[in-house]
Amino acid sequence: MGSRIALIGCGLWGSKILRELVLLGAGVDVYDTNPGVHSLAQGLGAAGVFESWTDLSAYDGVVLATPSSTHRSLLERILSFSVPVFVEKPLTTTLEDALALRRFNTDKLFIMHIWTYHPGILMLRDIAQSGELGALLGMRSTRTNWTSPRTDTDSVWNLAPHDLTIAKVVIGEIPVPRAAVAERHNGTIRGLTAILGSSPYFVLEVSNRYDQKVREVRAHCENGVAIMENDTSGTIKILHGDANCSTQDLRVEYRRFSEATALHLELLEFVRYLNGGPAPRSTFNEGLEVVEALHRLVELSGEQA
Repeated sequence: MGSRIALIGCGLWGSKILRELVLLGAGVDVYDTNPGVHSLAQGLGAAGVFESWTDLSAYDGVVLATPSSTHRSLLERILSFSVPVFVEKPLTTTLEDALALRRFNTDKLFIMHIWTYHPGILMLRDIAQSGELGALLGMRSTRTNWTSPRTDTDSVWNLAPHDLTIAKVVIGEIPVPRAAVAERHNGTIRGLTAILGSSPYFVLEVSNRYDQKVREVRAHCENGVAIMENDTSGTIKILHGDANCSTQDLRVEYRRFSEATALHLELLEFVRYLNGGPAPRSTFNEGLEVVEALHRLVELSGEQA
């Protein structure tokens, strides 16, 4: 689409972002301090590859895909150029760092809350909000796998931002955190189960201690349950039946959702914005809201964030 974009960070996720931006027709210069990724970036179609920058004002936009613990320090530099920025989640890894960014103009700062764009989550939202299954009583989100390539932060700050943004999409807000219990290993959280809100409620479980990857989201309603059993199934499973319905009378329906990837859709929205379209849907304030909720969940789990 002809935009000129600076991609800062081209690691495991940054390289996927680069591939999508190139497919969208953007001219992408990559900035990464690791010389080992430079040949990879060139092979993926980067227009230029550099180790550092002094001026970003010539770009139409910036995508920040570095480790999340570096976001505050890098954003403090990037925001001075008044260029639109799309930053990977979470906004920061501490509430203090997120609040510190408020002294800058954040009108052009947007967060890559990828599940905000996932077709399956959008279908769950539509089902829950349509009332076809009756009132939404609550939701459950489970996100597990074994360990993580991201070593600069713990499992809460790495995984739970996704679940909180799913709540924001389907329920319309992030419910108030009520309780949380964490599994800590040498002081580092590797798993957390939390309860937020009450009507509707939201229960989340994140863990890096499961040998199987699970990405399940459930919307429990008065007259049925809508389930995204995993993020790549391509279908929402709907169980039609109230709490008194027998299994024999339960009607099961499957609805297909778009196969477009959420990464493609969020980058498409950013590129369109750079070409005069509407602003991306996840603002700085929403990023701050997620950080505030994460901070409170860690507090509730027994230790300060």
